[in-house]
Amino acid sequence: MPKYSFAPQRRRRNPIGLLFLLILVLLVGFMIWLGFRSNEVPQQRIEVDVTNALPAQK
Repeated sequence: MPKYSFAPQRRRRNPIGLLFLLILVLLVGFMIWLGFRSNEVPQQRIEVDVTNALPAQK
C-alpha cells in the first residue's frame, strides 16, 4: 500500500529578491563609507619656475 503525504509541499523561494536586497545594502554601505572617508589632501609645497614668467616686451 503506497504512502501518501497530504502535507503541503515546500516551494523554493526565488533568490532574485534576496540578491537584489543584498546588492542594495552593499551599495548603500559603500556610499556611507565614501562619505565618512577622510578626503582631505595633505598640503604640499609647489615650486613654480618663474624665471621666464614675464612676457617679452616689444
